[in-house]
Amino acid sequence: MRKGKATGDDDVPGDVLKLLGEGGLKTLTKLMNTIYESGEWPKDFTEVTMIALKKKTKATKCSDHRTISLIAHTAKIIAKILKRRIERKIEDVLGEDQFGFRRGKGTRDAIGMMRIIAERTLEIDEELCVCFIDWQKAFDRVNWTKLMQILKETGIDWHERRLISKLYMDQKVRVRLDRGETGSVQIGRGVRQGCCLSPILFNLYSECLTKEALDGLGDFKVGGQIIQTVKYADDLVLMAKEETVLQGMIDRLIEIGRCYGMEMNV
Repeated sequence: MRKGKATGDDDVPGDVLKLLGEGGLKTLTKLMNTIYESGEWPKDFTEVTMIALKKKTKATKCSDHRTISLIAHTAKIIAKILKRRIERKIEDVLGEDQFGFRRGKGTRDAIGMMRIIAERTLEIDEELCVCFIDWQKAFDRVNWTKLMQILKETGIDWHERRLISKLYMDQKVRVRLDRGETGSVQIGRGVRQGCCLSPILFNLYSECLTKEALDGLGDFKVGGQIIQTVKYADDLVLMAKEETVLQGMIDRLIEIGRCYGMEMNV
């Protein structure tokens, strides 16, 4: 945790947490254990203040702004503990073609894989049809009920599921503007902006979506193995030898995507 970070709704600076003595750490640990056992988050931990920053000088629309979220630092610590507990099981579910938000992987690896596939296709003089998929505001459209169902099917312990569920169901957001703050509003979908849990939860969600949509589809092989996709978080590349096969994959992805609350930009 870097020095001088803005506080969340609890108004406890991160620098203060770093300076806690033995007694303070025991109290903090007791609080965290109580939250874990009860599954209930303090109100200050579930309420978030968002600050809207202009992307351009004459910003008049919501889309002309980006937001940063001010989350309670103690809530961030609990979220980080949760992340460590569930990350291993989620990693076991993710395919090797997902390069976003994963240790030891990045954009260069995704680009490198696409280049290898393209070069291999040229070497053996095969056709390769590719479609770059862009989901509309993907992180903001995650269906919570579907996400909790996926966490259960993945084998995430009920303690962790309950904590994540309450964190999402109880969260409220207000926006800080130049002229003051708005009232708090309930959020109904999407992963939490600025939370360390969000990247791995989104990866799991999108992995289950693509697996369900593309099961049994695809005709492009490398080394005898069918390659359907290359993914970087919400960016997705579909691949097939035949245009008709690729179109079938796109149609199926659109259909199943809607069941997950996702819409494709066209």
